[in-house]
Amino acid sequence: MLNNLDPTVAGATGEYSSMGQGKQVEREDDGLGKDAFLELLITQLSHQDPLDPMDNDEFVAQMAQFSSLEQMENMNSNLENFIEKQGISEGASLIGREVETVDSDSGEKVVGLVESVSREEGEFYLHLQGYEDKYPLEGITAVHAGDF
Repeated sequence: MLNNLDPTVAGATGEYSSMGQGKQVEREDDGLGKDAFLELLITQLSHQDPLDPMDNDEFVAQMAQFSSLEQMENMNSNLENFIEKQGISEGASLIGREVETVDSDSGEKVVGLVESVSREEGEFYLHLQGYEDKYPLEGITAVHAGDF
């Protein structure tokens, strides 16, 4: 893809990608992001041989890759927001209902009425009437109909 540059990844974790000329692009945890991709493309264009420029087809292909990358990042962000809203909705729908779960410390079955829902560090927890502990939403094993 980058015919005029020889990018290499430094270290096993790949925190930086070398771009020649002393420039570095910071890598995201899951690979090169759209900003790094655009930086590499701009660097490639600025260092190309004027007597042997990049082929138009290759340039169009790289721009299409950039566009696809940007769309995937936007879709991922929208999906993360949707999953968060889904968790909030799911937890809120259990308020006033009796649920069963298992206490992670004792391994005993816990049955209680959901009083509230909280979110801590991306995880949703249920607070049950008569219990001080909070219980993870994903640990619910049964839901019983409440009196509405």
